[in-house]
Amino acid sequence: MEYAFFATFLFAWSVSCARQSTKAHGPNVANSGRILVALIFFTLVVLLTGRKPITPGWEWLVLSGALGLGVGDIALFHALPRIGPALAILIMQCLAAPFALSLEYLMLGTTITWAQAGSALIIFCGVIVALGSPPEGAADRQQRRLGIALAVLAGLGQACGAVSTPLAKQACIFAGVAVPDGISQGFVRALGGVPIVLGFALWQSRGKGFFDGVIRPYPKLRSLSWMTMNGLSGPGIGVACYQWALTLYPAGIVLSIVATSPIFALPMQWATEGKRPGARAWIGASIAVAGLVLLRQTGQK
Repeated sequence: MEYAFFATFLFAWSVSCARQSTKAHGPNVANSGRILVALIFFTLVVLLTGRKPITPGWEWLVLSGALGLGVGDIALFHALPRIGPALAILIMQCLAAPFALSLEYLMLGTTITWAQAGSALIIFCGVIVALGSPPEGAADRQQRRLGIALAVLAGLGQACGAVSTPLAKQACIFAGVAVPDGISQGFVRALGGVPIVLGFALWQSRGKGFFDGVIRPYPKLRSLSWMTMNGLSGPGIGVACYQWALTLYPAGIVLSIVATSPIFALPMQWATEGKRPGARAWIGASIAVAGLVLLRQTGQK
């Protein structure tokens, strides 16, 4: 499960980078920039190493990128200002795993053990304790309901994107070819996500300009550094580890581990922004880590 743990850590760092990049660029440029950075990274690695990312089942990976990196991330970005980052990420991460378990069972017949399910439940309890603070963002009740609906959509998008990966793996096995590694899968997944993200950003910024949210004067070096790190740690290297984990383990288990990324982001936010997590965050983190240890042990049996 090492790939899932690496992905969790990288996704957590990506959250801190995204906050800084969004402050400098606005949500449209920040989100578009990070996925373009990831696509450039994957393209360079694929070309320099001679990988052949187009294999049987590549359509599922494109769909994974469109639903996960595209629809899911867009829904999350628009849920954040309505209900705040803590509640939005809590809803998305805690619903993504059961959504994925249900979809994977219906489409592939994949099941998990009761011990693994119990470990996942402990992880979710830890996340809820750590992040279960009162909602932030818009005070308007209608906007809050919309924010919750968008967070649920983000969880469903992430689950659909995750389940697409084992379907691609199954296609490779049926065709008798090797399953592509995380880099190759990440490249194809980015191809599916880029058009969705860019298309939505251009549509939403119509009339006011794509770069309307960029701050002036623009701190070029610092802002581009945050965007680059966001792209590499999130949809770049983080997704490569995530894709490889999804190839090796059930999507519900992987998403249960990834659900702890907001908790790991708390000390990173403390380091980058000086916002010290409270006692509740540390208690929840301890519970979640205990669940991770149990899940790791059950996965070895």
